[in-house]
Amino acid sequence: MKHVLPWLTWWLALFWLWLLLVGEWNRQQVVAAAIAATIAATLAELARVRTGFGARLPPRALADAAQVLGKVVVGFGVVVWALLASAARRRIVRGELVSRDVERGAESARGVGPRAWTALAGSYSPNAYVIDIEPEAQTVLLHDLVPNRRSERPS
Repeated sequence: MKHVLPWLTWWLALFWLWLLLVGEWNRQQVVAAAIAATIAATLAELARVRTGFGARLPPRALADAAQVLGKVVVGFGVVVWALLASAARRRIVRGELVSRDVERGAESARGVGPRAWTALAGSYSPNAYVIDIEPEAQTVLLHDLVPNRRSERPS
């Protein structure tokens, strides 16, 4: 029973990913998605069990999901502003690397799951993406097109 939930999670994610990438919702693609998701979910669960890999997320990390969606809008606005400023000044806006302290400290810097979530959620903005997380120093290295703290969250 402990393998059913992870397998089902993989299956659902991969099934919908197939349909999203194919872009057609007909009977052939639904069957193809189900077959591909079954094979891939089985291989993923087999690999997870064989390697003993586990990446648990603290429940508070999932509370950032709404914030992540909001920062896409903020980041898009920043990128549009940067493009307009580049055109007006006739000079390209260049990005820069910035180092920030991890917002939640040791909790989100330690452990594979929290670091992976921080890297994923911190990279959704069109303006900023995570390059590295240093657990010991509790810092995150980001690339910002235009430095803007709101588009970097929750990293």
